Amino acid sequence: MRFHASLARLAPNTSPQSHHAIPRISCASLLSTFVAVAAFASFPGEARATVAMLQPARVAAANEPLQITLLYSADDATALTITVPPTIRVTVNGAEQSPQPLDLQREPGVPDTLHLRPGQFRKVRFSAPWPQSARGEVRIDPVGFDASPALVAINRGPQQDAVAQAEQAESQASTPAQAAETAAAVGGPTGDAMSPPGDSLSTTGRGVLSHVSYYEPMYFAAGHNGDTNARLQLSFKYRILMPDDLRSKAFLDNLYFAYTQTSIWDLSADSRPFRDTTYSPQLFYYVPDTGWHSPFFTRMGFAAGIAHESNGKAGTDSRSINMPFIRPTWEFGDLTGNHLTVSPKIYYYLGTSNNPDIADYRGYVDLLVKYGSPDGWQLATTLRKGTKHWYGSIDSQFTYPLARLLGSKWGGYIWVGYFNGYGEDLLDYNNRQHWMARIGYSIAR
Repeated sequence: MRFHASLARLAPNTSPQSHHAIPRISCASLLSTFVAVAAFASFPGEARATVAMLQPARVAAANEPLQITLLYSADDATALTITVPPTIRVTVNGAEQSPQPLDLQREPGVPDTLHLRPGQFRKVRFSAPWPQSARGEVRIDPVGFDASPALVAINRGPQQDAVAQAEQAESQASTPAQAAETAAAVGGPTGDAMSPPGDSLSTTGRGVLSHVSYYEPMYFAAGHNGDTNARLQLSFKYRILMPDDLRSKAFLDNLYFAYTQTSIWDLSADSRPFRDTTYSPQLFYYVPDTGWHSPFFTRMGFAAGIAHESNGKAGTDSRSINMPFIRPTWEFGDLTGNHLTVSPKIYYYLGTSNNPDIADYRGYVDLLVKYGSPDGWQLATTLRKGTKHWYGSIDSQFTYPLARLLGSKWGGYIWVGYFNGYGEDLLDYNNRQHWMARIGYSIAR
């Protein structure tokens, strides 16, 4: 894996002669293993010092202290003397909690001053107990010196000792194969707090509110075929309870509320009205990895719950359905590269409004088939087959990261969609619309 280093100043930890930072990276074989933020300092012709903060463990046990390691090294042909502070400060951000300052103490036995020979380096560790309120995935931001923030998932469950041991063993592994064996032995955490790449049902959110994440794709796109219209969708899910054990598969630990809103916007009409909008709240149980393994698939996820769909209209235009559903998801291949996802959503109708025959056009299964990679292109197609005739629909969405087209500053995806058949909106569930191709922008896919 390739990491990139950012260059910055670490003023509290440099000697009096270490000013006017000059970027330079040394100890490449070591720094390539970690995400580091380096600070360089010297006057012209004087010794150059490097101080780097190493990335802490990805998953931490709550009963083990937070440990930050600074790497000091001498990068010139002259010996160097460095003053090491007794404490460093960081802020810990997690869930809905406000940022909390945390002072980490220098490890015992380390002198206040380090004398480094040319080319020599020294690691100094600082540690402090985790705040009691820290839970789930937290962000660690250094205070008083420039360094990239770190994301760490805290495990407070019965597996935390095994997690700590596995992280220690993985950090000491000398080959990628040994690291992979260590990770497999303890098992990867499940749930949105630390989902592996290519979450089986959605894109995992990494926002300030760690309970909230993306659910269905979110996009805006427009197209023309006879008339011009746009389709836009907003969708999120909320994890009601953040568990102590991130590997928990208990019902309450993996209970979600989700909301999706899909609108068809008529851009050809004079007043440009929204033709129809579908509102869909859901309550469901969801794990992206059930832990069931087979030589036929890489990972299996599962969701089950109840969904409501309605268009919010009254009278003869009113449409609504209630649907209990289950949704197994199988993924095949390398989850970090191009791989196949098959996810049938199987449901039943409990109560309808002015649309009792909707199963004739929509059926009882939404079959989602996706192929692509987390950081490349992806094609996702949802197929429906009604119970009568050849009624049904095909809904395909192709996405590609804008960062690959326009540079790393860009987020989101270019979105290209195609729909043909019945039921793009609830109002016209029994009328076949013209096929429609659209292009637009997607926040999540």
